[in-house]
Amino acid sequence: MEEHSIPDYEKLYIEEKNRRNELEKENQNLLVKIKLLKNNQNKGEKDEVLLLMELFELNERKEYNKLVDIFGEEACDGIMILNINTKKEILDISELCKAKGEFKADSMIEMKKTGFIYCISIKSKNGANPAILNHTPRSAKVFNEGGILYDSIDSLDNIVMEYIEKREKKIIGEDTSIKTLESLNDTLMENKFMDVLTYFVFDGSGKGDSKCKANAIITYEGETITFIKCVSIEEKIEYIRTIYDRIIISLRDKGMPKVINDGCKKWVFNDSKMNGLIKYKGSLHIRMK
Repeated sequence: MEEHSIPDYEKLYIEEKNRRNELEKENQNLLVKIKLLKNNQNKGEKDEVLLLMELFELNERKEYNKLVDIFGEEACDGIMILNINTKKEILDISELCKAKGEFKADSMIEMKKTGFIYCISIKSKNGANPAILNHTPRSAKVFNEGGILYDSIDSLDNIVMEYIEKREKKIIGEDTSIKTLESLNDTLMENKFMDVLTYFVFDGSGKGDSKCKANAIITYEGETITFIKCVSIEEKIEYIRTIYDRIIISLRDKGMPKVINDGCKKWVFNDSKMNGLIKYKGSLHIRMK
């Protein structure tokens, strides 16, 4: 039986149809990006979604070699970006969004080759310095008795006490590198502080454990995407060590309870203004420079 080849005009028609479909898809994706850029989110929040869009498009175009450059050989068969709530694959670029505050991971990405799911925290370096701990007072649940960081509170008290003393003497400003704090030269103090950083980078917030903990980091700077696996505790600690010297801490008034109880007072810096007003700053804020 003779095989019938597709006539040239039909091949041309199919090729033109595919080309138009691709152009239409690119236009739709572009409109979604324009809408994102026009919204009122900050630069870092927009970057998180723009990064996911870039990964989505690379996968959609089957540019697996570029995904391998980012994720390694696990991505050689492509990836699936999952909805962090439903765990289902996102098939429409317009559904990509920043995860809510109760999630430590910003996105879930499954490697098709291995089926392994990375819960990824995205750190944009294109805007403000990314936060590790957002405005958290000493009265936060994780620092209370029974809280996961209760054993670290004494060390944090000593670190914050030195910060306040140096602020009062005007040796340091509000935002200061941890390298200015001599208490962190103590090995025990440093280890406890490392525990605090590890928790807030990967596991949770002042309220407690996250609904989705992170086991990987992606940094986004310019057009450079860097993926860092942090699945084991050893990998998590190693990542913290790579950013340790870039940690900036401060005490701020944002996030302070209306009534400053005894549980908060050890962390409160009385910021006196020229007009005589005092701002009570006792919320610990940690960023990465």
